[in-house]
Amino acid sequence: MNELPNKITRIDVVRVERGKEKLCKCRKPHYEIDTQNHIVMCLDCGAIVDPFVAITQIATDCDRLNSQVETILEQAREIQNYKPHLKVIKEIEHRYRANKFSMVPCCPRCGEPFDLAEINSWASRRMFLHRERENNEISTIEH
Repeated sequence: MNELPNKITRIDVVRVERGKEKLCKCRKPHYEIDTQNHIVMCLDCGAIVDPFVAITQIATDCDRLNSQVETILEQAREIQNYKPHLKVIKEIEHRYRANKFSMVPCCPRCGEPFDLAEINSWASRRMFLHRERENNEISTIEH
């Protein structure tokens, strides 16, 4: 057999490509781990990411995760400190301190504006609520 065959059979099992760019170029990717197929996918661009690259990215981007945890903890503190009975007081303070266009409250009975510094006496909330209930009962009976 001194002659080469006319058809040369080529065997390509693996081909190495070194010139391609990364599939995922997201700056702050969000990953999904597929435990069945053992792949990591970027939820932002849909690219399949090397698991080692994903772990490295997560490890170096822990500041973002810590920031998210801090935001969640701050929200939890706000929920714990939320006092709906203080909403009215906070609104009054906001309007009173606004700036040169700040507001002063008006008397709910006569409608005249007054300065908060003019308040010189207080009444018991329990007594006020009791009186309000009595007034509501009387107005209900009259109608």
